[in-house]
Amino acid sequence: MKEQKQIKREPKDPMVPLPLKVPQSLYNELNEEAKDKGITISEEARNRLKHYPIPLTPALMYQLENNKNQKYGDLKPNMPQEALDVYEEVRKLWNILK
Repeated sequence: MKEQKQIKREPKDPMVPLPLKVPQSLYNELNEEAKDKGITISEEARNRLKHYPIPLTPALMYQLENNKNQKYGDLKPNMPQEALDVYEEVRKLWNILK
C-alpha cells in the first residue's frame, strides 16, 4: 500500500464577535463597498481595520503597480540615467512592501 502524505495546515484564527456602533454614513459606505466587491460587510470592515491607517490593500497595491508600470513605459524612452536609477530604487522599495 502507498502511504498518503498528510498536509499540515495551519489552524485558522478563530473569529470572535466585536459589536460596535458606527455612524449611519459609515455603515452605508461599508455596505456599498462590500456590495461592489461582492463580499460581506463584515469582510469589508475587517479589511479596513487590518489595513488602518495605511490602506495598502492588495487591490490598491495592484492598482498602484499598474499605474507605475504604465507611466514608466510611457516615459522610459526619454529618461536620463539618473531617472532610471531612481526608478530602480523605487522598484526595490515596492518589492519590500509586497
